Amino acid sequence: MSQALAQPSARWRMGARTRKSILVVHIASAGTWIGIDVVMAVLVFTALGTDDDRTKALSLRSLELVAVGPLLATGLVCLLTGVLLGLGSRYGLVRYWWVAVKLVLNLLLTALVLVALAPEVADAAERARRFDAGLPAPLGVGDLIFPPIVSPAALLVAMTLAVFKPWGRIRPVRGATRNSS
Repeated sequence: MSQALAQPSARWRMGARTRKSILVVHIASAGTWIGIDVVMAVLVFTALGTDDDRTKALSLRSLELVAVGPLLATGLVCLLTGVLLGLGSRYGLVRYWWVAVKLVLNLLLTALVLVALAPEVADAAERARRFDAGLPAPLGVGDLIFPPIVSPAALLVAMTLAVFKPWGRIRPVRGATRNSS
C-alpha cells in the first residue's frame, strides 16, 4: 500500500513550477489591481480638482469603464490564485495569521467592489450622462474619494504581510515549545 493511501490526511501539494506560475499570476493580478486603483484615483481627483464641468463629467463617466469590471476581475483572480497557493503550499489558508488576514482583505475588497463601489460609480456616471444631455445634475465625487485611497492601502498591507510573514501560526503545533523571544 502506498504511503499516500496509508495517510488519509496527506495534503495536496503542487509542484515548484506550478506554484511559481500561480504565484506570478497572483502577483501580476495584485499589481494590476493597484494599477486600476491608480487610474481610478486620477479620474476621481481630476473630477474633484477641476472647475470645468465637462472634465468632471468625462472623468465620472470614465470610471464606469475602468473601475468596477476590471477591479472585480482582478480581485477574483487574486482571490483564486491566493486560495490555490494557500491550499497547495505549507502555509495553508488559515494556518498562519498573515495568510488569513490577506484572505480576509481580499474578500473584503472584492465584496466592496460589488456592494459599495458599483452603485456609487453607476450613480456618478448617470449624473454625468444627465449633465451631458443638458439636464441639471450635481457632479460631485461623493464617496468615490475613498476607494482609491483605501484599496491601495489595504493592498500594501497585504503585500507587506506576504513579504514579512508576521505573527506565526494561528494554532501552535502540538508538542512544539513556544519561543519566548
